[in-house]
Amino acid sequence: MNALIRSELTKLTTTRTPRWVLVVQVVVLALAISGAIASGAMPDAKLATGDGLRAVLEHGGLVAILSLTVGITLSAGEFRHGTVVDTFLTEPRRGRVLASKFAAGAIAGLVAGIVVATATVGITIAWFATKDIDLGWTTAWRSFAGIVLWQALYTVIGVALGAVVRAQAAAVVGAVIWLYVVETAVSQLLSSVGRWLPATAARALGYSSEPGLLPQVGGGATLAAWAVAAGIAAVVLTQRRDLT
Repeated sequence: MNALIRSELTKLTTTRTPRWVLVVQVVVLALAISGAIASGAMPDAKLATGDGLRAVLEHGGLVAILSLTVGITLSAGEFRHGTVVDTFLTEPRRGRVLASKFAAGAIAGLVAGIVVATATVGITIAWFATKDIDLGWTTAWRSFAGIVLWQALYTVIGVALGAVVRAQAAAVVGAVIWLYVVETAVSQLLSSVGRWLPATAARALGYSSEPGLLPQVGGGATLAAWAVAAGIAAVVLTQRRDLT
């Protein structure tokens, strides 16, 4: 099992895509935070409140959709490049192969989460310093932890989604439509249901200040449950379906 996980991590560390995705995440969140503060969309009086700080720090989790695409690539990429047959010939127990991909995805997501969360807090500190606003460290640390877990769980969900859909482009497009269109519509129509969906639970985990969300721990538990359910579905379908 350790050899399988090392193999999956090697795939991630020897290709350019994960590194560039991480760079893009940092650049996008830097632009988003800077834009929100510099444009005056968030007045200084609001930034000085706990809710204002949480709204700024939440940007570190919103870019986690890119980590989800890395997870999709980790599994669906095998089908795209035709390496899946060799992979399962090397290790016929498909469940073990997927488990190694989930583990590698979780590790990659944690690393990305730490980098993104650190950048998020650092950029926020820099902007708050220019406005002479004190940073609420308790809030910052809770957001930091939420962002890290948000990134890790999204990456694992991406691995599962890629294994289920198999077509890399379709999985990415489907994830974006679900997270940003379907969930938004459901949350607006049925808020009591929407708060239990993955993207909304992820925002709760990221310690968002938006009203009506689950508590942070509840959001984390809900998103983890979605990751487990997606993982089980991926294992069951992979074991039952032909590779070609």
